[in-house]
Amino acid sequence: MQTQTPDILPEYHFLMIAPGLGAEWLFDTARAYFDRFRPTIIPDLAFVQLAPPDRRIAITTIARRDVAPTLGVQLGLLRPNALYDPIVRDTAAEVREMLDQRAATNQPFGVPLALPTPDTSSLLPSIPTPMVPTQSGEGWVTVTPTPSPTQTQPASEPTQPGATIPSVQPTPGSLIGG
Repeated sequence: MQTQTPDILPEYHFLMIAPGLGAEWLFDTARAYFDRFRPTIIPDLAFVQLAPPDRRIAITTIARRDVAPTLGVQLGLLRPNALYDPIVRDTAAEVREMLDQRAATNQPFGVPLALPTPDTSSLLPSIPTPMVPTQSGEGWVTVTPTPSPTQTQPASEPTQPGATIPSVQPTPGSLIGG
């Protein structure tokens, strides 16, 4: 199991409005936060069980002081490795102010995000730009050379004896088959 810290983005981020709070607590207070971080809105903590157990998850809850501890205990029983991010405020205006500040500072969990260390095992090998030697043997080809007149054949002459070059004809109908 992976340990959770509030400075690393999880694979699954849920946002839950505590029971007893109306829809205005979501639509009026969390609009900027939702637009910035796009968490999955869940009505109940039971939905966190649908996330794979080996993935990092975080649950941000908007709750009042009397409900937040109970939600934390319920989450601990369901997913002990989940990050619990309670937003405990008494009024919708206080919640809006806190969530707007998080959205403005790019801090979904109230702390600055750490820079992730790159996972080099999943990186594809880089393909370097090929270097084509020029006549002088140095540098890069930046312009496609034009062939000399002795190297080209006129378009009217066939490339093999006895072969004919077909003339270009317009298509008999639609290219998309309709």
